[in-house]
Amino acid sequence: MVIVLRHPSRSVRIAAELTSMGMTVYALPLTDAELPVDVGAASRELLALGRGEYRWLVVTSGNAVNALELLTRSGGGTLAGAVATGGARVAAVGSATARLLTDAGITVDLVPEDASSLGLLRAFERGNGGVLLPQADLAPDDLRAGLTGLGWSVRRIEVYRTVPYPADPARRVPGVVEQGTPPPLLAPDGVVALASSGVQPAVVFTAPSAVLQFRERLADGPLAFHPVAIGRTTAAALRTQGWGPGATATDPTPQGIAAAVEEAFRSDGKTLAPAPDNGEKS
Repeated sequence: MVIVLRHPSRSVRIAAELTSMGMTVYALPLTDAELPVDVGAASRELLALGRGEYRWLVVTSGNAVNALELLTRSGGGTLAGAVATGGARVAAVGSATARLLTDAGITVDLVPEDASSLGLLRAFERGNGGVLLPQADLAPDDLRAGLTGLGWSVRRIEVYRTVPYPADPARRVPGVVEQGTPPPLLAPDGVVALASSGVQPAVVFTAPSAVLQFRERLADGPLAFHPVAIGRTTAAALRTQGWGPGATATDPTPQGIAAAVEEAFRSDGKTLAPAPDNGEKS
C-alpha cells in the first residue's frame, strides 16, 4: 500500500505507475496553496517584468506558475504577455514546470537536467542584471543566494503561501490537474486507523511542508510506515523529524518515485511516527 501526500488530481501519473506495479495507491492532501494576503509587492514586480526591468524570470514550481497567472490576470494582463513585452528569458526548475509555462504560451529558455535548485544553479549562466524569483513563503533561500553568487541582482517575491489543506477558497491557487483516473482520497483518520490494522504503507512525502503537516496532524500512532522522499530537501526534512527516508527519488518523475517506493519496501526498514509534542514534560 502506498499513500501519496498530494491531492488526488495531482497524483494521477504517480498512481498509474505504482498501480501498474501491483500496488494499491491512495492520495492524502495535507497542504494547499493560497495567494498572500497582501499581493501588492508581487503585483508591482510583475509590472516591472512587463516593463523590461528583469533579464530573467526563474520559476520553481507549478504552483508558482498558477499563482503568477492569477496575479497578472487580476491586473488585466497575462503572464505570457508580461514576459513577451518585457523580453525576459525564462528558466524552469524542471520539465513539469516548463510544460505548464509552455501551455501558458511562454517560451522556456532553460531547463536543467537535474530538476532541483542545485541543478538550476549549475546550468545557469554567470552575469548581471535583474532576476525575478517568485516562490512560496516556505521556499529555502538557496536559489536566491546561489544566483546572487553568480553576479545577478535577484528580487525574490512571495507569490503563494503553503497552508494546511484545504485552503481558503477565496485565495486558493488552483493546483495542477492531471489527466486520467485519480487515486481514491484517504482521510487523515483513515491513516491513523492503519496503526491498529497492521498495515505498514509507504508514505510518499512530496515537500518539506508535507513532512511538517504529517508530524502535526498524523503522529498519533505510533504508525509504522516506510518514508519515501521526493528530492534531497524533503529527505533532509524527514531526518529532522527522526524519520530517515527509506528511499529518496533520484528524479521527481512517476518512474523515479516508483523506483524509490520499491527500494523502500525492499529495504524492509520502517519508522514510527512519534507521539505529538503537547508541551508537557514527563
